[in-house]
Amino acid sequence: MKLWLPIILLFLFAAGCITSDVPAGVPGQYELPGLDNTTIYYLNGSTVKVVDSVVNQTTIRFMLDDTSETNFKDPAAVNLSGKNVSFNVTTEPIFGRSYIRFDFKSEFSGFVAFTQADGQDFVRMTVENKSVRVVLPANYTTGSKFLGVANPEPDNVTTDALGREVLIWKNPFPLQISVKYYNTSAPMLFSYFIIFVIVCAAAISGYYYFAIRSLRKKREVIEKNFKKDRTADKRR
Repeated sequence: MKLWLPIILLFLFAAGCITSDVPAGVPGQYELPGLDNTTIYYLNGSTVKVVDSVVNQTTIRFMLDDTSETNFKDPAAVNLSGKNVSFNVTTEPIFGRSYIRFDFKSEFSGFVAFTQADGQDFVRMTVENKSVRVVLPANYTTGSKFLGVANPEPDNVTTDALGREVLIWKNPFPLQISVKYYNTSAPMLFSYFIIFVIVCAAAISGYYYFAIRSLRKKREVIEKNFKKDRTADKRR
């Protein structure tokens, strides 16, 4: 009994408790089908839509971030023909991490999709033997050392049919991908801000320069008059 107790406790800690089903979303809200052997992240500033390829699987797990299962909604799945596929989605903790688990009745090949909350500092872990694409919102970009960059540097950067910038990593595992992105007008606004700061600094410097120069002249006049008065007093 003493031998089995640690094993049972370890199993419970590792597996955790499976929570209730997550309501399914609508495939039409995603850009499906996706690309083979590729995970695609569609960013829009406040959420990220994930589209991932699946080959001959009955169960798939996705690790969530520290916001746990509350940061997951609208799961969907379609086969390689683009037809909707039924599935069951549950959440489960494994070794302190929250996972989303897709379960299919039989081996499934196609694409799964879901939505998560996110900001303009996008960070994700990668998996082995799979490429990654990050699609930025329209009129957004990355690459400025002052405003934000993608790390590691993408293998390729292109633009899709909707004019969105697409960052591509062919096989980034085991690296973690992070992307800080910003509006395309931000560099110009940043330049205007720098010019404004320089002009203000020049104006303040000029003001102090002329103010100090004026004070020096007044001091010279006062000292000159003081010397004249002392000379006149000595003559008396």
